[in-house]
Amino acid sequence: MIDAVVFDMDEVLCRYRIERRLALLASWSGRTPDAIHAAIWRSGFEDAAEAGAFTADAYLREFGERMGYPLSAAQWLAARRAAMEPDEAVLAIARRLAARRPVAMFTNNPLLLKRHIAEVFPAVAEIFGERAIFSAELGRRKPDPEAFRRLAGRLGVQPARVLFFDDFPDYVAGAREAGLMAYRFEGAPAVLDRLTAHGIEA
Repeated sequence: MIDAVVFDMDEVLCRYRIERRLALLASWSGRTPDAIHAAIWRSGFEDAAEAGAFTADAYLREFGERMGYPLSAAQWLAARRAAMEPDEAVLAIARRLAARRPVAMFTNNPLLLKRHIAEVFPAVAEIFGERAIFSAELGRRKPDPEAFRRLAGRLGVQPARVLFFDDFPDYVAGAREAGLMAYRFEGAPAVLDRLTAHGIEA
């Protein structure tokens, strides 16, 4: 029996276009998109932030320092928002499920996005509320099985009673190692098929 259905955010609840984000950051800072990508995403900094190594404010300061530009919170949020295209079909499934059972979101992301998720992705705040869970607040990031065990603990359910959808195969594998029922996301119709297979109406 499934007690909670959990969705990843980027590439599940929305399509994520990092090139748009990088283009905006480059336009403000004067650095190339590749240089910014290297400084933030290929340096280990973002991974550390996703694991909770920085407060929201410290993360923003360090982000700007690594870019060589005093990035404001408003700019960071605008760039993040520009990269996201909500998947209305998947969001509609989540809304319908939320009327009947606990639903949650679990994403690898830093505390700054947690703080401002209602501004960046209003549907997440609307549908999931306090069950919009970020790796940084758990102190572990996907695909670490402990991240998924902490997720289940936060939701107050046994791992085996969580149904989880993610686009990364490694993250699905980590969730399964932790005992969750986990599937690779392959679009809204496939989500409906998996839900039906588990006896869940959406």
